[in-house]
Amino acid sequence: MRVYVESYGCSQNQGEGAGIARDLAARGHELARAPAGADVGILVTCGVIGPTESRMVRRWQALAERIPRMVVTGCLVPLRTDLMGGTARERTTFVPIREQDHLPALLDAWSTDAVLPRAPVPACDAADRPPVSEEVVIAQGCTSGCSYCFSRLARGRLASVPVAEVLRRVRAATDRGAREVRLTGLDTAAWGSDLTGPERLPDLLRAVLALPGDFRVRVGMMSPQSLEPHRDAYLDSLSSGPAYRFLHLPLQSGSDRMLEAMHRGYPVDLFRSQVAEARRRLPDLHLATDVIVGFPGETEDDHRATVETLLAVGPETVNVTRFSPRPGTPAARLAPLPPRVAKRRSRELAALRQRISRDRLERWIGRRARGRVLEYGPGGSSVARLENYLPVVLDARPPLGSEVELRVDGARSTYLLGTAA
Repeated sequence: MRVYVESYGCSQNQGEGAGIARDLAARGHELARAPAGADVGILVTCGVIGPTESRMVRRWQALAERIPRMVVTGCLVPLRTDLMGGTARERTTFVPIREQDHLPALLDAWSTDAVLPRAPVPACDAADRPPVSEEVVIAQGCTSGCSYCFSRLARGRLASVPVAEVLRRVRAATDRGAREVRLTGLDTAAWGSDLTGPERLPDLLRAVLALPGDFRVRVGMMSPQSLEPHRDAYLDSLSSGPAYRFLHLPLQSGSDRMLEAMHRGYPVDLFRSQVAEARRRLPDLHLATDVIVGFPGETEDDHRATVETLLAVGPETVNVTRFSPRPGTPAARLAPLPPRVAKRRSRELAALRQRISRDRLERWIGRRARGRVLEYGPGGSSVARLENYLPVVLDARPPLGSEVELRVDGARSTYLLGTAA
């Protein structure tokens, strides 16, 4: 069968969508470049906030108009499938996240059924887009109970992938030509805490880094309370070998009062001390963080505490999300802030993050560094990632996956400009 796969949301969703596509191709199914001409469409959904959920429903409806059969999986299944009604629902199969392994067998069974006529279109060729970067999922679910989190409801409690299977997945990715491997999960620092063995994230990372091959490793988002028990060992593992000196550590709020209401499980001081220690050990660290603005009950003092914390720690990357109540979460029952207040604070933080990021990135101007070329851009440009994962837009196109010497010539609020040496 000819299958079109489309994924939205976090790196874990992207990795799962790519894995579905690879598994189907390995079973002999064709991967379509576009919806037109596909027998089956697979939509990997995200439901992190309300507007995203609405976008997913609209996208499902658009795809269902063009593809005879649809499969919907990801974070909206099964929690919000009630939103997907109409005649297209009769041609849609909903597959929960932890049952995605059953998709190849499902499509094998469908292969014997009649399908609607379709115009001939070429299938995807692996040579079209070399697998320079791949996500490797190391766990489902998490150990936290954040009061606003929809993903936790969709993915459940932590279920770590055993180290041997993670290593198999990484080896498979590098064998396919991946030169960047992204270890991903809802909370990567929690990896292993549900397993019987003593291994934790630093052990897993060291095992991955010891694998042969020319590749770099990026570890995804982790919560401060999960990182703390093995903070020093983890930072040691980032200081050597082909691991990006990159830390994605969500703040969410600079107010302890708000963090308690969010059920985040750590105080602001823990976040700040971890960042300080990481920057001490890794002076060129790339810090990424997340902030929720307009959480119910947030006062001006709470908001100012977030501003002050961001100014103090100076993250290179800040993802700002305006609070959106998600059905089934405790926070959805709280009284929301007036929209105009949340919007004003959101605009302020958006402007602040640009100033902070621009200031941090301008420090790189004039420096020479090494970067790995991961994608091509318009007009003969390319994007390379430095050893701390900062993106550099180059005015040339070295081979994808290669490492190049470069000079940083300029900076924008989210990326650097450079010239390959």
